[in-house]
This record gives sequence, C-alpha cells and structure tokens, in this order.
Amino acid sequence: MTKLITTCGLTLFGMFFGAGNLVFSLKIGQSVEANWPLGFAGLILSDVVLSFCGLFFVLKRHHGDGSSFFGEVGTLAKTVLPFLALSLLGPFGVAPRCVTVAYGGVNRLIPDLPLWAFSAVFCVGSFFVGLNDRRVINVIGKVMTPILLLSIFVVFAIGTTHSGELNAPLPPAGAFCEGFVAGYQTMDLLLAFFSAALIFSQIRESLPAGASKKDAVKIAVKASVLASTLLAFTYFCMVYLGSHFASLLTNVKPSSILVVITDYVAGDYAALFIAIIITLSCFTSVAPLNAMYAKYICSAFKLGENAFSFVLLATAATSFLISLFDFGGIIKFLSPTLEALYPGIVALTAAGVFFKEQYMLKKILFYGILVVVLLMRIIG
Repeated sequence: MTKLITTCGLTLFGMFFGAGNLVFSLKIGQSVEANWPLGFAGLILSDVVLSFCGLFFVLKRHHGDGSSFFGEVGTLAKTVLPFLALSLLGPFGVAPRCVTVAYGGVNRLIPDLPLWAFSAVFCVGSFFVGLNDRRVINVIGKVMTPILLLSIFVVFAIGTTHSGELNAPLPPAGAFCEGFVAGYQTMDLLLAFFSAALIFSQIRESLPAGASKKDAVKIAVKASVLASTLLAFTYFCMVYLGSHFASLLTNVKPSSILVVITDYVAGDYAALFIAIIITLSCFTSVAPLNAMYAKYICSAFKLGENAFSFVLLATAATSFLISLFDFGGIIKFLSPTLEALYPGIVALTAAGVFFKEQYMLKKILFYGILVVVLLMRIIG
C-alpha cells in the first residue's frame, strides 16, 4: 500500500503544482524578502490547507465525487459549477496557458523551435497520457513528478549557497497577507474537488476485490497528506529563492523570475533546469486537467465510455488552438464568473466540515455570499 500511496501522492502534487503556483510562490518571496517565513505561512494556509480540506471533505463524504459536493446546494449548482470550473481549469484557460508557459521554458533551450510545433507535441502527449487514468498515475506519479521535484531541489540547494542580504519592504502582517492573498488567487480548491475523483477511482481499482470504500478513502487521504507535504516543501523552496534573490529581480516580469534566478545559480546548465522544471510542472497539470474535462463532458451529456477518446482529442485540440491564438474573450468571461463564485465555494467547504447535514444552511450561505460578491462588483 505504501507504493500506491506514494504514487498517488506524487500524482496529486504534480496536478496541483502548475505554472501559476510556481510563479506565485516566487513572486511572494520577492515581495516580502526578509519576512518570507510569514509570506510562506500565508500561502500555506490559503492554498495548501484549504486544498487539503477540500480533498479530505470530497474523499471522506462524497467518495471523490466533486459534482456531488456541489449538489449539496442544488441541481443548478451541481450542473453549472463543475462545467465552469473545468472549462477554466481545462481547455479554455489554465491548460493552454500552461502550454505557452512551457514553451517559454523550452524555447530558451531550443531557440528556433516554433510555438505551433511545441504545442502540437505537448497536446498530443497530453492526449495519449490522458486516455487512461492508470497511465496518468504511472507517467505523472512515477516518472515526471520525481524528476520535477529533484530539479527543483537541485536549484534550491545551489541557491542556498548564493543568498544575499534581505530587506523588509513589508511589515510582518503585510507579508502574511501577501502570501495569503496569492494562495487564495490560485483557486486550487476547485482542482481539489475534481482531482479527488481521479485518485479515488484508481485506488479502488488497485485494491483487492473485497476492499471497501472506507479502505480506499483511508489510502486516498494518506496520499493527499503526502501531496500537501510535498506542495508545502516546494513552496518553501520557491518562496525562499524569491526572497533571497530579490535584488536581482527589479523590473523582472513574474514569469521570468525563475529564469533569472536559475541563470544566476546554475550558469551553463540554467536553460536545461528551466526547461525541465517549467515543462514538467505544466505537463503534470495539463494532461489530467484535459482528461477530467473530457470525462465530465461525457458524463454530463451521457455520451458513454466509447466517446471519451474522441472528446479528449477534441479537448486537446482546443487547448492547442487556444495556446496559439489565445481566445481571450472566453477566458475573460469565465474568469470573473469563477472569481465571483469562489468565495461561496470556500464557505461551502467550511460549512461541509462543520455543518454536515444542514443543507438549507449551506444553500443560504453559498447563495448569500454569491449575492454579496456580485453586488460589491456592481457597486465597485
């Protein structure tokens, strides 16, 4: 069981640690410098702890079914919220942006490589990996994530020998808030609801025939603890590096922070490390995100298992096209919608922990917060 827990935990970590998480954590360190432990603490609280609570709740109460979680506040929410969330996380938002970010890392290693060629290979790769849940677990959990973690650790270990003097541009409370807000902005709680289904189903398939759902939940929770620990460790490395190399990062774009730091600490090997870290952190997010979106479409429209490969192919093709042309209008519509819904989803998660059976209270809480957020946006 230890091997299963480790593989699933590594897979969960790979799914959560994408390009945005990499950039946010480095940016926090740069912003808070000497108060980086407080910035790190804020990030852990609003991202890692909150995501783990979401994973734990969906696994424990809903056996990995994220749609069932949203169903606690009504049929409309059960239908609309997963579609909006997975659309933004998948082919209409996070996935194609990960492709372009990964291209930026590889382009330093192979300057003449065109975007369309890289994106095509990347999306085809994500398609073949995503075709089978077990393949997702094996490729991401056993191969890609270990290489990603090793590469991050090497850069971090070298970086600790090049530390510079630190200032304190923000007071302690401000540093904590900086990390907390950045962690909130990752909206990783949404990913937790849907990644739980992938992990839980694979654990059930890997257990002996007589094993119960309770046994699967225990293993899934342990895998979630491992993933959360690895995510916290990686954030520690990134926040530390961002803070201790802040003097090099004046006027540097957030997406280029890792490039500048790695160039400084790794020299001739910088391009290789950058390509490995960025590409793997993106791929381990894109492949499962596209697969989860395709599964949801098949389930929502009752297309059957035979249609999954065609839907996944269409999903990967959509990610490819948007990575080339950036259909910003769709993202601009989805992002504000999801941002308006997110506070209510956070509250719903907390209510699920403390008020398990009080469904009417959950509905009032969720829709009440949604109305308040919308009114604030209209007034503001």
